Amino acid sequence: MKIKPLAAALAAAFAATMLLAQEPAPKPGPGPSAKPRPGSEKPEARAEKEPPRANPAQLANVRVDVKIIDERGGQPAITKTISLTVADRNNGSIRASADAPAKGENIALPAAFRSVPLNVDAGPIIEGNRIRLQLGLEYNSIDPKLELKQRLGLVLEDGKALRVAQSADPLTDRRVGLEVTATILR
Repeated sequence: MKIKPLAAALAAAFAATMLLAQEPAPKPGPGPSAKPRPGSEKPEARAEKEPPRANPAQLANVRVDVKIIDERGGQPAITKTISLTVADRNNGSIRASADAPAKGENIALPAAFRSVPLNVDAGPIIEGNRIRLQLGLEYNSIDPKLELKQRLGLVLEDGKALRVAQSADPLTDRRVGLEVTATILR
């Protein structure tokens, strides 16, 4: 009769083993390499961990006025103004060129002409009442020949002109200045 208690004990041990086998194994706690499944976190927790998003573009344009001031000793300054309007956080460009006779060449021959470009690139970002502006300029003149290429990153106040560059001709007393105004158009 001692067999029944032994059988009962074995049956109880077998049942306990079966129950333990059906429970899932404990999951390891979050460690340096543990990554939560996407979507398993609360929305508030996700918002705290995500990097801040860049500010979206405003529904506004920026008018960029670029004034080239070409000063030659003893002569009145020659100014050229280029204007373009570009949406916030976008890029705009102006490309202009003319064929001009090369100085000292026979102007009757087509080969004696050269292209003279005037190019401007602008990329504004509105930040409050200021404009962060990426500006590129290529300006060539023929009398005397001068090539000017500029690439500038600027912070400008809305509607306020700022002289941002002054270049000197390496051979003469000629100077070329660059004045930029950026105006937010709402």
